Parts: sequence; C-alpha cells; structure tokens
Amino acid sequence: MSAVSYSTYTSSTLTATYVTSFPNASSKLCLSCHDGTIAIGATIRGQFTVSGGALLDPDQSLAASAASNIGGATGATLTDDHPISIGAPHFNSTQYNCSGCHYPRPSDIVPLECVSCHDPHNETKDATTKKFLKQSNSSSALCLTCHNKVYWSTNPSIHQSSTKAMPAGLSHNGYATVATNGCESCHKPHSAANASRLTKASEEGICTPCHRGIVNGGITEKNVSNATGGPFAKTYTHPTYTRSGKHNPVNASPSTNSPNENSADVSGANRHAECQDCHNPHAAKSGLHTTQSNAASSVLLGNWGNEPTDPATKWTQPTTFTRVDPATKEFQICMKCHSSYGLGLLAAGVSTVIGPSGSNITDQAWEYNVNNLSAHPVKVGLSSQTGSVAPKPLFSTQMTASWNAVGTQTMYCSDCHGNDQTVSATVPDGPHGSNRKFMLKGTNQYWPTKSDGTTLWALDDFTTSGPPLGLFCANCHPMKSGTTWQNNVHMEHARSSLGGGGQLGTTRVPCVTCHVVVPHGSKRGRLIGYSSDIAPYKNPGAGLNTLVLIGFKKAASSTNYGMSDCYSTQSNCNAHTNAGGYDQ
Repeated sequence: MSAVSYSTYTSSTLTATYVTSFPNASSKLCLSCHDGTIAIGATIRGQFTVSGGALLDPDQSLAASAASNIGGATGATLTDDHPISIGAPHFNSTQYNCSGCHYPRPSDIVPLECVSCHDPHNETKDATTKKFLKQSNSSSALCLTCHNKVYWSTNPSIHQSSTKAMPAGLSHNGYATVATNGCESCHKPHSAANASRLTKASEEGICTPCHRGIVNGGITEKNVSNATGGPFAKTYTHPTYTRSGKHNPVNASPSTNSPNENSADVSGANRHAECQDCHNPHAAKSGLHTTQSNAASSVLLGNWGNEPTDPATKWTQPTTFTRVDPATKEFQICMKCHSSYGLGLLAAGVSTVIGPSGSNITDQAWEYNVNNLSAHPVKVGLSSQTGSVAPKPLFSTQMTASWNAVGTQTMYCSDCHGNDQTVSATVPDGPHGSNRKFMLKGTNQYWPTKSDGTTLWALDDFTTSGPPLGLFCANCHPMKSGTTWQNNVHMEHARSSLGGGGQLGTTRVPCVTCHVVVPHGSKRGRLIGYSSDIAPYKNPGAGLNTLVLIGFKKAASSTNYGMSDCYSTQSNCNAHTNAGGYDQ
C-alpha cells in the first residue's frame, strides 16, 4: 500500500466531507497501482508488461504522462480528480441520487470510492470507453447515477440532446457526439486541466472549442469566439477573453466560498463577463428571443439574475436586489454587472468604469427605474412606467411595424446591443462583440454620431421622405411618414426644404440638443435632457451640439407642442422663455 499523503479535490461548491481515514481502504488499494508511485507498468488484458517500453520510469514507477497515473508527476495530487472517500453526508443532499453509488453496495450510506464508478473485474461494461466502468456511460448514464443536475434532463439542455459531432481530439472517452459524451463534453473525471469542477479548461476555454465556427458534419457552427470572424475578435466586446480567473463556474462565490456569487465577486478588481455569467450550459437551449418581450430566451435559461428594487424617488440609484434564480427576464442577467451590484454606490448614475467604447459605464438599474419620467420599456411596458406623465407611450404610427404594440410591449437589452453582422446560421446574435460603438445592432448602427465618429446626427440629415441610413434610432422610430413629420417639434426645427418650419433657418439642430446621449432613461419625459445634466448623458460640445434645455413639459399629443413647453436661454432658442410647469 502507498504511504503517500494525497492532496484532495476541492471547490467552492463542494459540500462533501472526506472520511477520517482518507483514502479509504478500497480506494487505497486502487491507488497502490494508479497513483504513479509504486506501480511497475501498464496492464494489458491477459498479460502483464513489466519491463521495457516508455511506460516505465527508471525506478519502475508509472510515468507521469501515462493514462493510468492519476496522481500526477508526484503521485500525490488528487486535486484534479473526482473526489473519493467522501462520506455519507455527501449523499444526503437533494442534488444527488444515491441509487447504485457503490458496487457492491451494502447500503446507501457508504462513502463514494473508486469502485463506485469502476468494476475492477470487467473492463468492457462500457464497450466504447472501457476503463473498467461499472456500467455504460453513454450520455453520462453513470454520472447521472449520482449527479442529478438541475435542468439537465428536465429542460433538456441542448448539450444533453445535441447530435453534433465532438470536434476532433475533444472526446477523451471515445463517444462521437455531444449528447453521447454528455457531461464529459466539458468535464473530465481524472486529470482535468482545470481542477475546480473537473473541467477540460477554465472559463471561456470550455466553450470555445465547440463554438469557433468549425465545420461539423458539413455544417459550419456559429463562431462565438475570439478567432477570426468571431465576435470576440471585434473592436468592442465584453471582457470575456481579456479577464481570467475572476469567475467560478455555476456562479459560486470565490470570495466567500459559498454557492452563490455576490456583489464583491462581480465588482471592482473582480469585474468580469465570462460565458457562464450569461449562459448555463446545463440548461441553455437553442433559440433567440421574441420581439416585444423581455422574457429570458432559450439561450439564457437556467442562469441567475438580479431584480432591482426601484426607489420611489425618480432618478435614484437602486441598491437592493432580489436574486432571481433562474432569471425570468433578460435584463435581470444584465443587472448583475450594470447596476450598483457590480458598479457600487454612485453619485449621479455614472461610474468610473470605462467601457470598451470609451465612455463611462452608467447604472442601468438607475436608468430603468419605473418611477423615472421616461425610459425605454426594458422592465415594463410604457403604460406601466409609474413615473411617466400622460401620454405615456408614443402613438403606434410613430413606430416601425414590428414595434407598434405601444404601451404594453417590452424589449430586450439585446434588441439594441449585439453583433453588427446580420444573424445567420453561422453568425451569432447577442452582445458578445461588435465593430460598432456600444455594440449597436440592426440596419442602422450609429449613435450619437455618424460613421465618421465626429458628426452628430441632426434633423437636417433627414431626407424628404424619411430618416437617413445609419441613424440608430430609426431602426424603431421612423419619425416621418412619407414626407410628413410625426412630431411638430421635429418639423419646426428642420429646414424648410425637408417640409419643416425652419425655425432656425439653416442652423443644424442635432438630436442631442434636446435628447440624452444615453437613451435608457431620463429625469424628464421623452428622454429629454437638460443643460445641467452630466456626461455621458450630455454630449461634451458647445452651442447646439450639447443639451440646451432648462425646462420641458409634455404636450397632450406629439403634434401640438408650443413654445411654452420648452425653456432655454441658449441664444438660438431664446424665444423659449420660462412659462413654468416644467420637469415632466
């Protein structure tokens, strides 16, 4: 018997208790050959090979690189192997199914040992993998004897049912498809590259090998990687490939060694965005979201999120959250990082964190507070925006056809943010990466400037028949019906040649003269901003290139705004004097 003192597997979600006499007798017998310290060679069915060959070290120990050596170079490392000699309390959890955990099994309360998975007297009960498994492990039947993973079978996950071929070199057990590999598509019970949770790699490294645009069975898989053409190879991305070692799979907390991530795990120096922050590989299914909804789509199933508790006072930072597990809305997943939970306490909704587009990241839970005077309908439909003054929604005629369920429709963060390419069988959707600032998507992808990155969009850019190509807002807001402006304010501030009133003659009136640059939500109705607002809500310009209003109030309809509904001391707008009743 080996006298080695072994290091043991551990992780932040391991609840098992190792037996006092670790390793226990039966497993210690196995380790006498398979830890790599005293074995004299590899066995071949029917005979022993005891001399010569690359498997033998000079001291006749099993080579560190040999498949049968699970102890590593020192023979004492079991940190990257499935735990053994773990006691009965392990099996009292509702996450585990004790049936068949031991062979032979005198009772359901014996510790888990090597023989729980291996039958040393029969190599081929699993004819594909062999390795003396006690039963076939096709589709992880053996793993599922103990591991009753939430969602895996009941959802079922696309990884549980996919008939796609495993990429070359990624199947260590001989099974050909993702479904038949099952758990072992991502996990390896012995000598795993990433010891914690026995995964074949860490973080995005687990997902990349199967999601990199490879040709699989004649079909090119979607490329969700940092390889050529993948979204993470683009200019503006979430930091999935640039931050490492900050995330524990299954959302466990490395800071508190508890099953749930907390604010400290996603903020400050620990701020990160790994694949598993948005996707649960045990639950995710294929299929994207539905227009006019905010329900978590199939690819986001089974992940946790945060539901902010909205302060009753408008434009106030939410600081308390309800953990929603699993998340039912897409925005709840985003709020793990884009809120005080991941940004900390802020003075005016703007953090010191600089996003990939070069702007300070803002608190979106703050911006989507239902008690704000205006917000895009990410949390609730506009008719349910409590703080908004009537009329709350726009008219249906002011929206494009797919967004005309005004008042009741909701939307996703990813309706605006995602891949700049058109989604296809090989091009993924979602806010992984883009070549457009702020990861803006759709037919029109530029805001608040044109494609040159300098020229601000203005009413002068509209044509006689409609909005200019490229203006991001025009994806949903056409603003003109043929040659007719749908808002008299826009008409009166456009040049006469565009069918407008030309109130300012030939002066360009940029959109950000009146509207906030960050259009998630505002202190005023209709996403109006004041000159007192700060960047990035306010464009850092001068004259009409920045916010100029001091007061605003809604009119009864979009076609009967008057001079008294706005107040400004800007020289071009000094006719808008103080009539009172503002901040609506």
